Amino acid sequence: MIRVEALPAQEGDCLWVEWTHQGRVHRMLVDGGRGGRGGTLPAGLAARFARRPVTERVFDLVVCTHLDADHIGGLIPLFRHPPEGFAAEDVWFNGDRQLLGDVLSYAQADALSRLLRDQPWNRWFAGRQVEVPDSGELPVVPLPGLRLTLLSPTSRTLVRLGRDWTREVARVERQRLAPTPEADPDVLRGGDAGLTWDELTDAPYQRDESLPNRSSIAFLAEHEDGSRVLFAADAHAETLRAGLRRLDGTPWGRPYRVDLCKVPHHGSSRNLSPLLLAQLDCRHWLFSTNGARFGHPDRRAVARLVERCERPTLWFNYLSPSTAEFACPELAAERGFTAVHPPEDRPGIDLTVSGGRVAPTDTTAGRAP
Repeated sequence: MIRVEALPAQEGDCLWVEWTHQGRVHRMLVDGGRGGRGGTLPAGLAARFARRPVTERVFDLVVCTHLDADHIGGLIPLFRHPPEGFAAEDVWFNGDRQLLGDVLSYAQADALSRLLRDQPWNRWFAGRQVEVPDSGELPVVPLPGLRLTLLSPTSRTLVRLGRDWTREVARVERQRLAPTPEADPDVLRGGDAGLTWDELTDAPYQRDESLPNRSSIAFLAEHEDGSRVLFAADAHAETLRAGLRRLDGTPWGRPYRVDLCKVPHHGSSRNLSPLLLAQLDCRHWLFSTNGARFGHPDRRAVARLVERCERPTLWFNYLSPSTAEFACPELAAERGFTAVHPPEDRPGIDLTVSGGRVAPTDTTAGRAP
Protein backbone atom coordinates (compact mmCIF):
# COMPACT_ATOMS: atom_id res chain seq x y z
CA MET A 1 0.00 0.00 0.00
CA ILE A 2 1.01 3.57 -0.73
CA ARG A 3 -0.33 6.42 1.38
CA VAL A 4 -0.35 9.84 -0.31
CA GLU A 5 -1.16 12.99 1.63
CA ALA A 6 -1.65 16.12 -0.45
CA LEU A 7 -0.88 18.66 2.27
CA PRO A 8 -2.36 22.17 1.98
CA ALA A 9 0.27 23.97 -0.09
CA GLN A 10 -1.65 26.94 -1.53
CA GLU A 11 -1.42 26.64 -5.31
CA GLY A 12 1.53 24.21 -5.12
CA ASP A 13 2.49 20.63 -4.31
CA CYS A 14 3.58 19.16 -1.00
CA LEU A 15 3.07 15.40 -0.99
CA TRP A 16 3.89 13.34 2.10
CA VAL A 17 4.15 9.70 0.98
CA GLU A 18 4.43 6.60 3.16
CA TRP A 19 4.53 2.88 2.43
CA THR A 20 5.37 -0.29 4.31
CA HIS A 21 8.01 -2.93 3.71
CA GLN A 22 8.69 -5.87 6.01
CA GLY A 23 6.72 -4.25 8.81
CA ARG A 24 8.56 -0.93 8.64
CA VAL A 25 7.15 2.42 7.47
CA HIS A 26 9.14 4.27 4.80
CA ARG A 27 8.68 7.90 3.73
CA MET A 28 9.13 10.20 0.77
CA LEU A 29 8.44 13.93 0.45
CA VAL A 30 7.67 15.34 -2.99
CA ASP A 31 8.01 19.15 -3.02
CA GLY A 32 7.32 21.60 -0.21
CA GLY A 33 4.82 24.11 -1.56
CA ARG A 34 5.48 27.78 -0.90
CA GLY A 35 7.53 28.76 2.10
CA GLY A 36 5.86 30.14 5.22
CA ARG A 37 6.07 33.71 6.40
CA GLY A 38 9.49 34.87 7.55
CA GLY A 39 11.31 31.93 6.00
CA THR A 40 9.50 29.29 8.07
CA LEU A 41 8.08 25.94 7.11
CA PRO A 42 4.70 26.23 5.42
CA ALA A 43 1.90 25.60 7.90
CA GLY A 44 0.72 22.34 6.37
CA LEU A 45 4.17 20.76 6.36
CA ALA A 46 4.96 22.03 9.86
CA ALA A 47 1.73 20.53 11.17
CA ARG A 48 2.52 17.20 9.51
CA PHE A 49 5.93 17.06 11.17
CA ALA A 50 4.33 17.92 14.49
CA ARG A 51 2.12 14.81 14.16
CA ARG A 52 5.13 12.53 13.79
CA PRO A 53 7.36 11.46 16.68
CA VAL A 54 10.95 12.69 16.42
CA THR A 55 12.06 9.10 15.79
CA GLU A 56 9.80 8.87 12.70
CA ARG A 57 11.09 11.79 10.64
CA VAL A 58 13.64 10.04 8.44
CA PHE A 59 12.87 10.01 4.70
CA ASP A 60 14.13 7.54 2.14
CA LEU A 61 13.85 10.32 -0.43
CA VAL A 62 13.02 14.02 -0.72
CA VAL A 63 12.25 15.27 -4.23
CA CYS A 64 12.26 18.87 -5.40
CA THR A 65 10.64 18.37 -8.77
CA HIS A 66 11.64 21.75 -10.27
CA LEU A 67 12.49 25.31 -9.40
CA ASP A 68 9.01 26.93 -9.41
CA ALA A 69 8.27 28.74 -6.15
CA ASP A 70 5.16 26.70 -5.35
CA HIS A 71 7.28 23.53 -5.27
CA ILE A 72 10.70 24.60 -4.01
CA GLY A 73 9.79 27.30 -1.47
CA GLY A 74 8.88 25.08 1.48
CA LEU A 75 11.97 22.90 1.08
CA ILE A 76 14.37 25.77 1.78
CA PRO A 77 13.36 26.22 5.45
CA LEU A 78 13.14 22.43 5.78
CA PHE A 79 16.87 22.11 5.04
CA ARG A 80 17.91 25.45 6.54
CA HIS A 81 16.25 24.84 9.92
CA PRO A 82 15.31 21.15 9.89
CA PRO A 83 12.81 19.88 12.46
CA GLU A 84 14.30 17.71 15.17
CA GLY A 85 14.97 14.22 13.87
CA PHE A 86 14.63 15.14 10.18
CA ALA A 87 17.02 13.39 7.79
CA ALA A 88 16.92 12.38 4.15
CA GLU A 89 18.81 9.43 2.74
CA ASP A 90 18.72 11.01 -0.72
CA VAL A 91 17.53 14.31 -2.21
CA TRP A 92 16.63 14.69 -5.88
CA PHE A 93 17.00 18.18 -7.31
CA ASN A 94 18.47 19.34 -10.59
CA GLY A 95 20.23 22.44 -9.32
CA ASP A 96 23.25 24.52 -10.19
CA ARG A 97 25.73 21.68 -9.58
CA GLN A 98 24.08 19.48 -12.19
CA LEU A 99 23.23 22.18 -14.72
CA LEU A 100 26.00 24.72 -14.34
CA GLY A 101 28.96 23.02 -12.73
CA ASP A 102 30.42 25.47 -10.20
CA VAL A 103 28.53 28.53 -11.46
CA LEU A 104 25.99 29.72 -8.90
CA SER A 105 22.55 31.00 -9.75
CA TYR A 106 20.53 32.96 -7.23
CA ALA A 107 17.13 33.23 -5.51
CA GLN A 108 15.40 30.09 -4.29
CA ALA A 109 17.15 27.66 -6.64
CA ASP A 110 20.50 29.02 -5.50
CA ALA A 111 19.44 28.83 -1.85
CA LEU A 112 18.42 25.18 -2.08
CA SER A 113 21.56 24.34 -4.05
CA ARG A 114 23.71 25.80 -1.27
CA LEU A 115 21.77 23.99 1.46
CA LEU A 116 22.14 20.64 -0.27
CA ARG A 117 25.91 20.74 -0.62
CA ASP A 118 26.39 18.68 2.52
CA GLN A 119 23.38 16.44 1.85
CA PRO A 120 23.20 13.14 -0.08
CA TRP A 121 22.28 14.98 -3.29
CA ASN A 122 21.09 12.93 -6.31
CA ARG A 123 22.97 10.03 -4.75
CA TRP A 124 21.30 7.35 -6.86
CA PHE A 125 22.46 9.24 -9.96
CA ALA A 126 26.02 9.57 -8.63
CA GLY A 127 25.50 13.28 -8.01
CA ARG A 128 24.67 13.96 -11.65
CA GLN A 129 21.42 15.04 -13.25
CA VAL A 130 18.18 13.22 -12.50
CA GLU A 131 17.19 12.65 -16.11
CA VAL A 132 15.67 10.31 -18.66
CA PRO A 133 18.10 9.40 -21.45
CA ASP A 134 16.87 10.17 -24.94
CA SER A 135 16.95 6.47 -25.82
CA GLY A 136 17.24 3.13 -24.09
CA GLU A 137 15.69 1.99 -20.84
CA LEU A 138 14.07 4.34 -18.37
CA PRO A 139 15.96 4.82 -15.10
CA VAL A 140 14.59 2.61 -12.32
CA VAL A 141 15.36 3.31 -8.65
CA PRO A 142 14.56 0.56 -6.14
CA LEU A 143 13.63 1.74 -2.66
CA PRO A 144 12.70 -0.77 0.05
CA GLY A 145 9.35 -2.15 -1.14
CA LEU A 146 8.91 0.60 -3.75
CA ARG A 147 10.12 0.85 -7.35
CA LEU A 148 10.44 4.31 -8.92
CA THR A 149 10.57 4.66 -12.70
CA LEU A 150 11.66 8.07 -13.94
CA LEU A 151 9.52 9.55 -16.75
CA SER A 152 10.75 13.16 -16.84
CA PRO A 153 12.85 15.26 -17.47
CA THR A 154 14.75 14.37 -20.62
CA SER A 155 18.42 15.05 -21.13
CA ARG A 156 17.67 17.56 -23.89
CA THR A 157 15.39 19.55 -21.61
CA LEU A 158 18.06 19.88 -18.91
CA VAL A 159 20.59 21.06 -21.49
CA ARG A 160 18.17 23.83 -22.42
CA LEU A 161 17.48 24.67 -18.77
CA GLY A 162 21.21 24.88 -18.06
CA ARG A 163 21.63 27.31 -20.93
CA ASP A 164 18.72 29.48 -19.75
CA TRP A 165 19.14 28.88 -15.99
CA THR A 166 19.73 32.46 -14.84
CA ARG A 167 16.88 33.87 -16.92
CA GLU A 168 14.42 31.21 -15.79
CA VAL A 169 15.37 31.55 -12.12
CA ALA A 170 14.90 35.31 -12.34
CA ARG A 171 11.47 34.85 -13.91
CA VAL A 172 10.39 32.39 -11.22
CA GLU A 173 11.66 34.74 -8.50
CA ARG A 174 9.55 37.60 -9.89
CA GLN A 175 6.55 35.28 -9.84
CA ARG A 176 7.27 34.27 -6.25
CA LEU A 177 7.41 37.88 -5.08
CA ALA A 178 4.24 38.92 -6.90
CA PRO A 179 1.25 39.48 -4.60
CA THR A 180 -1.24 36.62 -4.47
CA PRO A 181 -4.47 37.75 -6.15
CA GLU A 182 -7.85 37.25 -4.59
CA ALA A 183 -9.33 33.88 -5.51
CA ASP A 184 -11.79 35.13 -8.14
CA PRO A 185 -12.18 32.25 -10.61
CA ASP A 186 -14.04 34.37 -13.18
CA VAL A 187 -10.96 36.58 -13.48
CA LEU A 188 -8.26 33.97 -13.05
CA ARG A 189 -9.72 31.45 -15.49
CA GLY A 190 -9.65 33.75 -18.47
CA GLY A 191 -11.17 32.05 -21.52
CA ASP A 192 -12.71 29.21 -19.46
CA ALA A 193 -15.04 31.52 -17.53
CA GLY A 194 -18.60 31.44 -18.81
CA LEU A 195 -18.16 28.48 -21.16
CA THR A 196 -20.72 25.70 -21.00
CA TRP A 197 -19.55 22.17 -20.22
CA ASP A 198 -20.01 21.12 -23.86
CA GLU A 199 -17.97 24.10 -25.01
CA LEU A 200 -15.25 23.15 -22.55
CA THR A 201 -15.00 19.59 -23.85
CA ASP A 202 -14.70 20.87 -27.43
CA ALA A 203 -12.01 23.46 -26.59
CA PRO A 204 -8.72 22.77 -28.42
CA TYR A 205 -5.64 21.58 -26.60
CA GLN A 206 -2.62 23.91 -26.41
CA ARG A 207 0.60 22.52 -24.96
CA ASP A 208 2.63 23.98 -22.09
CA GLU A 209 5.75 25.83 -23.24
CA SER A 210 7.27 26.47 -19.78
CA LEU A 211 10.88 25.28 -19.57
CA PRO A 212 10.89 24.83 -15.75
CA ASN A 213 7.71 22.73 -16.03
CA ARG A 214 9.32 20.65 -18.76
CA SER A 215 12.25 20.03 -16.40
CA SER A 216 9.97 18.52 -13.72
CA ILE A 217 11.06 15.28 -12.08
CA ALA A 218 8.08 12.99 -12.66
CA PHE A 219 7.99 9.30 -11.87
CA LEU A 220 5.87 6.20 -11.45
CA ALA A 221 5.88 4.58 -7.99
CA GLU A 222 5.02 0.86 -7.81
CA HIS A 223 4.65 -0.87 -4.45
CA GLU A 224 5.48 -4.53 -4.03
CA ASP A 225 1.75 -5.22 -3.59
CA GLY A 226 1.12 -3.95 -7.14
CA SER A 227 -0.20 -0.48 -6.25
CA ARG A 228 0.79 2.25 -8.72
CA VAL A 229 0.87 6.03 -8.29
CA LEU A 230 1.98 8.51 -10.96
CA PHE A 231 3.64 11.59 -9.47
CA ALA A 232 3.39 13.92 -12.47
CA ALA A 233 4.72 17.19 -10.92
CA ASP A 234 4.25 19.99 -13.50
CA ALA A 235 5.60 17.85 -16.34
CA HIS A 236 4.57 18.33 -19.92
CA ALA A 237 1.90 15.96 -21.23
CA GLU A 238 4.09 15.05 -24.20
CA THR A 239 7.03 14.07 -21.97
CA LEU A 240 4.84 11.96 -19.70
CA ARG A 241 3.20 10.21 -22.62
CA ALA A 242 6.55 9.44 -24.23
CA GLY A 243 7.82 8.01 -20.93
CA LEU A 244 4.74 5.84 -20.46
CA ARG A 245 5.16 4.50 -23.99
CA ARG A 246 8.68 3.37 -23.09
CA LEU A 247 7.67 1.36 -20.04
CA ASP A 248 8.53 -2.33 -20.32
CA GLY A 249 5.64 -4.59 -21.22
CA THR A 250 3.29 -1.88 -22.50
CA PRO A 251 1.95 -3.04 -25.89
CA TRP A 252 1.48 -0.49 -28.64
CA GLY A 253 -1.69 1.51 -28.15
CA ARG A 254 -2.68 -0.07 -24.82
CA PRO A 255 -3.20 2.37 -21.91
CA TYR A 256 -0.96 1.92 -18.89
CA ARG A 257 -2.75 1.12 -15.63
CA VAL A 258 -2.24 3.59 -12.81
CA ASP A 259 -4.28 3.49 -9.61
CA LEU A 260 -3.82 7.18 -8.73
CA CYS A 261 -2.42 10.07 -10.75
CA LYS A 262 -1.30 13.34 -9.18
CA VAL A 263 -2.62 15.56 -11.95
CA PRO A 264 0.18 17.39 -13.77
CA HIS A 265 0.50 21.14 -13.17
CA HIS A 266 -2.45 21.32 -10.76
CA GLY A 267 -4.95 20.67 -13.55
CA SER A 268 -3.70 23.11 -16.18
CA SER A 269 -5.34 22.49 -19.53
CA ARG A 270 -1.88 22.80 -21.11
CA ASN A 271 -0.55 19.73 -19.28
CA LEU A 272 -3.48 17.34 -19.61
CA SER A 273 -3.72 16.45 -23.26
CA PRO A 274 -6.21 14.05 -24.88
CA LEU A 275 -3.31 11.83 -25.95
CA LEU A 276 -1.93 11.62 -22.40
CA LEU A 277 -5.38 10.72 -21.08
CA ALA A 278 -5.64 8.01 -23.75
CA GLN A 279 -2.27 6.61 -22.62
CA LEU A 280 -3.47 6.17 -19.02
CA ASP A 281 -5.91 3.65 -17.59
CA CYS A 282 -6.72 5.56 -14.39
CA ARG A 283 -9.91 6.27 -12.44
CA HIS A 284 -8.50 8.32 -9.54
CA TRP A 285 -7.04 11.80 -10.07
CA LEU A 286 -5.50 13.95 -7.33
CA PHE A 287 -5.57 17.75 -7.67
CA SER A 288 -3.22 19.77 -5.46
CA THR A 289 -4.14 23.46 -5.58
CA ASN A 290 -6.28 26.14 -3.99
CA GLY A 291 -6.40 28.03 -7.29
CA ALA A 292 -5.64 31.38 -5.66
CA ARG A 293 -2.82 32.48 -7.96
CA PHE A 294 -3.57 30.88 -11.33
CA GLY A 295 -7.15 29.63 -11.03
CA HIS A 296 -6.22 25.95 -11.34
CA PRO A 297 -7.66 23.53 -12.10
CA ASP A 298 -8.72 24.79 -15.51
CA ARG A 299 -12.35 24.00 -16.20
CA ARG A 300 -11.51 22.70 -19.67
CA ALA A 301 -8.89 20.32 -18.20
CA VAL A 302 -11.43 18.82 -15.80
CA ALA A 303 -14.03 18.54 -18.55
CA ARG A 304 -11.48 16.91 -20.86
CA LEU A 305 -10.56 14.39 -18.17
CA VAL A 306 -14.16 13.58 -17.26
CA GLU A 307 -15.23 13.08 -20.87
CA ARG A 308 -12.31 10.75 -21.69
CA CYS A 309 -12.13 8.63 -18.52
CA GLU A 310 -14.70 6.12 -17.35
CA ARG A 311 -16.46 7.35 -14.20
CA PRO A 312 -13.40 9.04 -12.67
CA THR A 313 -13.05 10.15 -9.08
CA LEU A 314 -11.54 13.60 -8.58
CA TRP A 315 -9.76 14.14 -5.26
CA PHE A 316 -9.13 17.77 -4.26
CA ASN A 317 -7.00 19.00 -1.36
CA TYR A 318 -8.98 22.26 -1.16
CA LEU A 319 -12.61 23.29 -1.32
CA SER A 320 -12.04 26.70 -2.91
CA PRO A 321 -13.61 28.95 -5.56
CA SER A 322 -11.70 27.14 -8.32
CA THR A 323 -12.80 23.64 -7.22
CA ALA A 324 -16.27 24.24 -5.73
CA GLU A 325 -18.00 23.89 -9.12
CA PHE A 326 -17.08 20.20 -9.18
CA ALA A 327 -18.72 19.61 -5.79
CA CYS A 328 -22.13 20.09 -7.44
CA PRO A 329 -23.97 16.74 -7.19
CA GLU A 330 -26.11 17.50 -10.25
CA LEU A 331 -23.07 18.17 -12.44
CA ALA A 332 -21.30 15.06 -11.16
CA ALA A 333 -24.34 12.87 -11.81
CA GLU A 334 -24.90 14.34 -15.28
CA ARG A 335 -21.29 13.93 -16.37
CA GLY A 336 -20.54 10.65 -14.58
CA PHE A 337 -17.82 11.57 -12.11
CA THR A 338 -17.33 11.69 -8.35
CA ALA A 339 -15.64 14.60 -6.62
CA VAL A 340 -14.22 14.49 -3.10
CA HIS A 341 -13.27 17.67 -1.21
CA PRO A 342 -12.01 18.28 2.33
CA PRO A 343 -13.97 20.64 4.57
CA GLU A 344 -13.27 24.24 3.61
CA ASP A 345 -11.69 24.97 6.99
CA ARG A 346 -9.48 21.81 6.97
CA PRO A 347 -7.70 21.61 3.59
CA GLY A 348 -5.57 18.65 2.61
CA ILE A 349 -6.49 15.11 1.70
CA ASP A 350 -5.04 11.77 2.76
CA LEU A 351 -5.41 8.75 0.45
CA THR A 352 -4.41 5.10 0.65
CA VAL A 353 -3.77 3.11 -2.53
CA SER A 354 -3.97 -0.64 -1.99
CA GLY A 355 -4.92 -3.54 -4.20
CA GLY A 356 -6.09 -1.27 -6.98
CA ARG A 357 -8.39 0.64 -4.65
CA VAL A 358 -8.09 4.27 -3.59
CA ALA A 359 -9.83 5.52 -0.45
CA PRO A 360 -9.38 8.18 2.21
CA THR A 361 -6.90 7.03 4.84
CA ASP A 362 -8.87 8.98 7.41
CA THR A 363 -12.56 9.07 6.59
CA THR A 364 -12.77 12.62 7.96
CA ALA A 365 -10.17 13.84 5.43
CA GLY A 366 -12.60 14.09 2.54
CA ARG A 367 -16.30 13.91 1.78
CA ALA A 368 -18.13 12.86 -1.33
CA PRO A 369 -21.02 15.06 -2.40
